[in-house]
Amino acid sequence: MRALIVRGPGQLAWEQAPSPKLSSARSALVRPIASASCDLDRRLIAGLTPFKPPFALGHECVAEVLEVGGEVASVRRGDLVSVPWKIACGECAQCRAGRGTACTSVPRLAAYGVPAGGNWGGLFSELVEVPFADAMLVPLPPGLDPLAVASASDNLTDAWVATSRPLATRENARVLVVGGTESLGVLAVQMANAAGAASVDYLDDNDYRRELAVRSGANVELEPVLDERYDLVVSATRDPQALHRGLLALAPGGHCSCIGILFEDPKIPLFGMYLRDVTLSVGVCNVRPHIPKVFDLVASGRCDPLLVSPTVVPWQEAPEALIQPLAKCIVVRERITAG
Repeated sequence: MRALIVRGPGQLAWEQAPSPKLSSARSALVRPIASASCDLDRRLIAGLTPFKPPFALGHECVAEVLEVGGEVASVRRGDLVSVPWKIACGECAQCRAGRGTACTSVPRLAAYGVPAGGNWGGLFSELVEVPFADAMLVPLPPGLDPLAVASASDNLTDAWVATSRPLATRENARVLVVGGTESLGVLAVQMANAAGAASVDYLDDNDYRRELAVRSGANVELEPVLDERYDLVVSATRDPQALHRGLLALAPGGHCSCIGILFEDPKIPLFGMYLRDVTLSVGVCNVRPHIPKVFDLVASGRCDPLLVSPTVVPWQEAPEALIQPLAKCIVVRERITAG
């Protein structure tokens, strides 16, 4: 089979790789048919992360099921499924507590698309093994566009969790989204509106993303000073100074969901946060339990993920498309189980 391999900074190519096999009666083999670039992928390709090549890229996709082990009960050949980015068994104490990202049945950080916690392959590849099929895979409802939910594996669901959880306990909430990544900020605007925010402001200096944010229902014409205005701040930025500004913008009792990945420790205005009794959450999102809700939001038109994914290319063109700036890209290949 072919896998999309990061060989070095800016070096991305299709290469032949051994085809995976069913490793247990609980596993499944799937064929990605709509694979999306995560906001992290361009940094992985550029060599701007701690993860060193070579490795297979990709951790967001919808796939068709090709083969299942004898104990798999939830999916069968031909089903379309979302494949969560994190490898998790669904049975250990951490998984049962809702922390599949800390699953103890596999090495720490075991995931698709990054060389950490073992070699699990990438979700741009032609064939991928899912070791815990019943615990991980989420079947698509009939009629749902695979392209629209290609990012439910990570970015799209991360944006929903980052907004819906804090908004569930805050009525008439004022929301500030601090943008800066390819898609997460704009998706957070959409999800904040879907979760019932009273208003959503979007902070970013990129005109392309600002336009997408406006089309998603945000205000982008902001006052110079934003301090202590917002009940929820979603920090979808890689810029420590932008995160700092977002934390200062929290109103008393507010919450900041930090979903942008910063590899260096940022400066945190901790004493001011203490005085305002605010909270900060940060961490990899356990997307699996929330994917069905995200499917519902997309099917009902309450969010439009394709707004941030204007580029759809056949698999052959993936190496060139994935190094382009600004937007998410979806790589597609034909189904072989249809009909």
